[in-house]
Amino acid sequence: MSGWKTLLFNGGIGLVAILAQLTEHLMRVDWQMILPSDSVPLVVLVIGVANIILRHLTTERAGWRKGRAPS
Repeated sequence: MSGWKTLLFNGGIGLVAILAQLTEHLMRVDWQMILPSDSVPLVVLVIGVANIILRHLTTERAGWRKGRAPS
């Protein structure tokens, strides 16, 4: 694949720009209204346990349908 370094560099720059904008927007949200601070540890624990359970339930590669490789 010719030009992969350029593609990787430009993709990285684009990703940094997107992450900067996303961070800026997320900083404006009042998270205390959405999620009270006393429930944060429970939410983090539930998300972690859910991810562990899902990992044990799935045996396929992430993101692909059976018998279909990415194009």
